[in-house]
Amino acid sequence: ESERDQKFCDELCEKQGIELTVKRIDVKTYCNEHSVSTEEGARELRYEIFQQLGADKICTAHSLSDCIETTVFNLARGTGLKGLCSIPPKRDNIVRPLINCTREEILAFLERSSQDYVTDSTNLTDDYTRNRIRHNVIPQLERINSSLMKSYANTLSYLRKDMLYLEKCALQAYDSCISDGNIEVSALYQLDDCISDRVLMMWLQNNDISVSSEKMPLINDLIRNGGKMNIAGDKFLISKNGRASIEQARLLDTADIAPVKINGDGEYTYGGRKIVFKTVNLESIDCKYDNVHNLFANCCMDCDKIKPGLVLHKYNEGDRIHLVNRDTDYSIRKLLKNNLPLEKRASAVVIYDDDGAVFVEGSGVCERVKISKDTKKVLTFAIDYII
Repeated sequence: ESERDQKFCDELCEKQGIELTVKRIDVKTYCNEHSVSTEEGARELRYEIFQQLGADKICTAHSLSDCIETTVFNLARGTGLKGLCSIPPKRDNIVRPLINCTREEILAFLERSSQDYVTDSTNLTDDYTRNRIRHNVIPQLERINSSLMKSYANTLSYLRKDMLYLEKCALQAYDSCISDGNIEVSALYQLDDCISDRVLMMWLQNNDISVSSEKMPLINDLIRNGGKMNIAGDKFLISKNGRASIEQARLLDTADIAPVKINGDGEYTYGGRKIVFKTVNLESIDCKYDNVHNLFANCCMDCDKIKPGLVLHKYNEGDRIHLVNRDTDYSIRKLLKNNLPLEKRASAVVIYDDDGAVFVEGSGVCERVKISKDTKKVLTFAIDYII
């Protein structure tokens, strides 16, 4: 279908005298490496390519029908006013000239103009949440209100006006709460909650930090009461002495961390960690397999399944691991990003044997070395932080 769609665009642009640029991207690999759905990954790559073209304006064909589906989707997941306002008509250099037209109006125009078009077959199934909303939820709402789209357009207009006003108020309050790039906590919480939250979101965005609305209560609590949290990548939110700031993490110098060979049971030091290995012979103790598995879960391996050359080693870019009871391989880099704070990732404990990675700190062991009912000897290990 992608080949068909490109051919359609080739012919249409040639007929209309429009310059066409075609880019081919490996979406599947990108999605696997970043642990995102095909739909989300393809969208991220599309916008990345659009921005690379250096266009003054980027026009997308989002319609009012797309907006109501997005509103329902956000409402179902939980959202604030911004989520209810759905897809904005304009964002930076991205404009949406069809945003006030319904899908039916667009199709009717194409028919009157005798202009053919192509339909993505994935839009016809209920495999994606948005499609289920389109095919099942919206028709039910239209049964309740036959003028649904007109009513929704009016509601959307009211919501967007309210949002613009609140954002204007927050922008006016911003300077009174920010000093030398830091938040003055007492000034922030003299504001109404709906304004203080917006000021806080602006401050985070100005520090290149994007957070979901679900995290806002936690962030507000930390700023009010003091503390420290890893808020994004190598950035930490720190609140103390009435001021909140964003600071870069001071990373452990990993240049001199050498691989450590595991030569039997004992205590090993690696990357600021102390790792203690111990072999347990299940035949010599009165212990059921289920108990062993529940106790050790992500920190034990079947000795007989481990290949020679067991070593603690910094992960190599591109390495992957098939974790216990998972359906696919995972990028070790992505696992560390998701499960460890930035200052601990570069020195994370990753265990290899001659066939590849068998353990990743914070994630677990490889499927091929997991213990089973036939396991006779178990290699267990525990990790303690020294620094």
